[in-house]
Amino acid sequence: MPAKTLRRVRLPLSLKILAWFFANVVFLAVVAWLFVRVQLGLGLEVLLAGAPGERLQTMGRLVAEELQERPQSEWAAVLQRQAAAYRVPVALLRNDGQRLAGDIPPPPPEFLARIGEGRPPPKAPPGRPPEDRPPRFDPEPGRPPRDDRPGPPPSLGGAFPRFLVHAGEPRRYWIGVRLPLMDRLARPPQPTTLVLVSDSLRGGGLLFDFTPWLVGGAVVLALSVLLWLPLVRGITRALRQMTGAAEQIAQGRFETQVESTRGDELGRLATALNDMAARLREFFTGQKRFLGDIAHELCSPLARMEMALGILEQRAADDEARGYVADVREEACHMSGLVNELLSFSKAGLGGRSVQRQPVPLAALAARLVARETREHGGIVLDVPPGIAVLAEPDLLARALGNVIRNAVRYAAPVGTTGEGAHSFRPLQHADGRPAGPIVVAARSRGAQVIVTVTDSGPGVPEAALHRLFDPFYRPEAARTRETGGAGLGLAIVKSCIEACGGTVTARNVQPTGLQVEFTLESAPG
Repeated sequence: MPAKTLRRVRLPLSLKILAWFFANVVFLAVVAWLFVRVQLGLGLEVLLAGAPGERLQTMGRLVAEELQERPQSEWAAVLQRQAAAYRVPVALLRNDGQRLAGDIPPPPPEFLARIGEGRPPPKAPPGRPPEDRPPRFDPEPGRPPRDDRPGPPPSLGGAFPRFLVHAGEPRRYWIGVRLPLMDRLARPPQPTTLVLVSDSLRGGGLLFDFTPWLVGGAVVLALSVLLWLPLVRGITRALRQMTGAAEQIAQGRFETQVESTRGDELGRLATALNDMAARLREFFTGQKRFLGDIAHELCSPLARMEMALGILEQRAADDEARGYVADVREEACHMSGLVNELLSFSKAGLGGRSVQRQPVPLAALAARLVARETREHGGIVLDVPPGIAVLAEPDLLARALGNVIRNAVRYAAPVGTTGEGAHSFRPLQHADGRPAGPIVVAARSRGAQVIVTVTDSGPGVPEAALHRLFDPFYRPEAARTRETGGAGLGLAIVKSCIEACGGTVTARNVQPTGLQVEFTLESAPG
């Protein structure tokens, strides 16, 4: 997988916290092992303590008891049964490294050196006291000598010394258990060591049993997860709530609040988020109220100005003067339209709390709005099944849907499809007067919601501008003309009206070309 793809992978915070927890557990285990190994001087011999040592002690005792009851010529069969039982090579070696019975790979020098530590002292020279000489095993009187006749039974009491070496090529685990048996064929008789060879730490179940460790580790991890889970869930739940609230605030829903009952830093963050939302709501409401007041105050002077310009146009002395007056009157009309849009935008934003929603038959409303637009243009297709009703304020919904249809009519037909003209707009008709649509107004029920869409066949909007289409006074650069650009408040009014009705509005480009504006409204009961 490429590095860029790996960087784009997003993991949940809960998974990251648990991963760091497990990494910390592994780190502590490694540090503890190094401390025991270095500071306490414990090597592999520590694996022979406890239960593994008891198992090796029991095996060595059983083998020693069986070997001392049999002649030395039968020792190989005894060791072969042990090797088959534990599925590891087993052999009996003298402490000078000579193999007496069994079949194992050639021992490495490190292991032979450990075996040699159990050799008997060298033979005493002549004249040494008899009690210091090695014992002899002579045949019984009157019977021929037998090399493999058992000698006096050794004492099997006490613990059998054990040792472990990890060496060789390939590296194996060599386990030695010193037995109280002698090679009776040697002169003097030589002590012996039982040798087991394993490729892994399991050692046929004698050396190390992973099952208790795996069970214990699983129990520890499960208990740790259960202890950490409430903390992790509490943190991630609070972060999810604040993330959702921040997304809602970013969409202009400043009434959103977050639970702030925690007493830690997350609680302080939630409180700060609530305070920020409240301040933004105050600023937003004050801005709209200010715009509404200004627009309302400008309505009367503009109306008087238009009336005076009409009288002045009638009393103009010549055509040139009437032309100047007409130009001024056109500017005044444009200013009056802008003020009316500001007033509508302000009323739509401030009326959200006082809106009384009621069931609105969507098919009849859409048919009335489409009929009004088709009288001038045409090319509008209505696809709203009868019987669909939404909960909304009729006037606000009509204003929003009408603005979107009018916007689609204004921008749906591109002048060209390549070059700089690809983002220029003109009314909904071709050069020969034919409709350039179609514009489709559709509605579908989806559970407890109704989805209303207005889709045109124009060039759409640049992807970078989609998230700003509903901002006040925002227009794509290509649309900034008086004839088609407007004041940039049409879609902002749409958003305010739909949100006042308890719904949401989004926009997206469609393929191959076109823009789709989507309303999501609550379905009316019944």
